[in-house]
Amino acid sequence: MTFKLAVFGNPIEHSLSPLIHQHFASQYGQDITYERILVEHTFAQKADEFFSSGGFGCNITVPCKLNALDYATELTPRAKIAQAVNTLKFNGFVNQKPQFLGDNTDGAGFFQDLKRLNCPLKGSNILILGAGGATRGILPNLMDYRTKVKSITVANRTTAKIRKIFENLQEQVDTGAFLELKASNYESLEPDMHFDVIINATSLSMNNELPKIPPELYSHAQFVYDLYYTKDGSTIFTNKARSLNVEHCYDGLGMLVGQAAQSYELWTGVLPDTENTINYIRSVLQQQ
Repeated sequence: MTFKLAVFGNPIEHSLSPLIHQHFASQYGQDITYERILVEHTFAQKADEFFSSGGFGCNITVPCKLNALDYATELTPRAKIAQAVNTLKFNGFVNQKPQFLGDNTDGAGFFQDLKRLNCPLKGSNILILGAGGATRGILPNLMDYRTKVKSITVANRTTAKIRKIFENLQEQVDTGAFLELKASNYESLEPDMHFDVIINATSLSMNNELPKIPPELYSHAQFVYDLYYTKDGSTIFTNKARSLNVEHCYDGLGMLVGQAAQSYELWTGVLPDTENTINYIRSVLQQQ
C-alpha cells in the first residue's frame, strides 16, 4: 500500500515534513508520497481536493490548525484538549460521507523528546516562557499526574491568558493533588527563584531575541529547551543558558521529529524511532 500524505500551511516551502516522513518510511520499508500544499484561500477546499485524489493523511501547520479542527469529523482526546489539529487521517465513509480523524501530536512529540533527552521531570519545578498555542500544546503532558512534576510556572507579559489556559486544561487533565500551577508576568520573576527546567515557548529566538528574565534563572536550571530549532542545535536562548553553565541545553528539532513520528504512527501503525531521523535532518540542515 502507498500512503499518499501531505503537509498544509502558509508559508510551506520551508517545511521539513517531507524529508522527515520519507526518512521514516525508508527505515521501515514502507511506500509513501509526501507533498507540500500551500493554502492561499480556504483550507477546506484544498483538503477536499487532496482527499478526493486519494489522500490518506496530512499534517497541518500554521495558520490552518483551527481550520483543520473544524474539518475533522472526529477528534482524538488530545486534539479535544488542545482545541487544534495538526494531523488528519481519512477514516472511511459513513452514509457515503468521508470521515476524518483529527489529532494533535505536538504535546506527545514534545514529551517524547524530553524523555529521549532524559529531562529531569520527576519532582521538578518547571518554568515555561510564553502563553501562546505552543504552550497550550505542551502543557497537558507536563500537567499529567503521572509525570510527577512538582510545579509549573508559566510566564507571559500578562497573566490573564495563562489563568484561562490553566482553567481549561484542569477540566480535562488529571493533574493529581500536588501539582502547583502558577501564572506570572515576566517582571515578577525574581533572580533567587529556582527552576529545574526552563522551556522557551515564545518565538523570540526566531528574531534572535532573548526573553526578559533574570540571568540567574538560567544558572539555577539543570535543563533548558527552546522549541525553536536551528541548523547546529544552538539558539540565542540555549547559547545564553550555556554561557551561564547550564550543561543540558537543546533546541526543538527533536520535538519537530517527535510530533511527526506520532502522526506517522496514526497513519501507518508504526511508531518510528526518532534518533536516526533527528541526526539525518540535522545533517541536511547543516548542508544548506
